[in-house]
Amino acid sequence: MNELAQAQFNGWARVEVMGHQTHIGYVRTEAYGAAVLFRVDTPELPEREYVLESPDWADGKYVPIGSKVKRPATPGVSVLIGAGSIYRMIPCTEAAAVRAIETSQRAELKLVELAPQMALAAAAAIPEDGERPDSDDF
Repeated sequence: MNELAQAQFNGWARVEVMGHQTHIGYVRTEAYGAAVLFRVDTPELPEREYVLESPDWADGKYVPIGSKVKRPATPGVSVLIGAGSIYRMIPCTEAAAVRAIETSQRAELKLVELAPQMALAAAAAIPEDGERPDSDDF
């Protein structure tokens, strides 16, 4: 009996599936009997600090570009996806995949340090006597 050679994909990718879901990680082709599935392993990411490259929400307020924020740790996850439900698969590098995972997360950011230009503006708004002005003064 002749067996046909099957193509395989093993590498980093963004996988878009029906139902408007996206999975990003290391993708492997796996066969379970007659079923061929794609396993997407999204890596665990530790708690980390980084500087915002676009404005975002942190601690319940909108913070500008250049602010330093902290993102909580996220656990790794693996999913098995049937070939018939895949809309498209976009191969990429590991660095691009990790960056895409970072930007697609919706975990609340914690503000570590306000952007330098905003910190200066906030300091300038405080009177020399150190008292905060009333909100009516703004």
